[in-house]
Amino acid sequence: MYYYIYDNYLTEKKYQGLLLKIESRLTDLGINGKIVKMSVLKNIGDSLNDDITKGVKTIVIVGNDRTLNQSINLIRNLNLPIGLIPIGPDNNLAELLGIPEGEAACDILSSRNIQKINLGLINQNYYFLSYLEMMGDGVCINCDDDYFINIDNRKDIITISNIYYDENKGKININNNSGYLDLIIKNKTGGVFRKKRESFSHFKAKKISITSDRSLPILLMDEKKIIKTPIQTEISKQILNFIVGKKRKINR
Repeated sequence: MYYYIYDNYLTEKKYQGLLLKIESRLTDLGINGKIVKMSVLKNIGDSLNDDITKGVKTIVIVGNDRTLNQSINLIRNLNLPIGLIPIGPDNNLAELLGIPEGEAACDILSSRNIQKINLGLINQNYYFLSYLEMMGDGVCINCDDDYFINIDNRKDIITISNIYYDENKGKININNNSGYLDLIIKNKTGGVFRKKRESFSHFKAKKISITSDRSLPILLMDEKKIIKTPIQTEISKQILNFIVGKKRKINR
């Protein structure tokens, strides 16, 4: 049985026609199933745990990057195949995974081309798929308890990446899904009277901790959510079995 998790924003009138087409296509393909709408009043984890005992075999997230990441953190049994039907804005992860928007995603689900996807873990209790970003300003970075990097320039941009989808990544060659976190430090120099320049430093580690002189904001790109230092990030032992498209950009 398929189990579909719908984001709350899909109740907006502008999405109703598209949802009808999607549900009709799912029925034609024989992969329709139970629909649960995301709500602060409903614990999807509890509901899904009950339904797994009744035969749920595949979980499908219907929404965007934020929906996907929030759902992953609600689902207890991440060993089940997970699919995505992207709708609306902020679907960078769907593009990376080769999943088209709307009803065309139904055919990807039906094909069941499954790829194992690494998950990042924040403070040992919160998963993320893409990356974190912050400004460098009195920051100390610990990589695998092996070496430390101190950053004092507030113009520097620090990125900790599990799966990186920034089209402006420049000279950095990111190996998505490598089993390591990528640490990228972008240094900006110059100003009004000097030519502006950018340089990149690139490191890999399984565990990265960040501390700072004072609490600093870090943007979790999946959800546009702010967390604060200090944090510890690492590659999780949990791996997603994700239904992907043939045109995926993620490395195999």
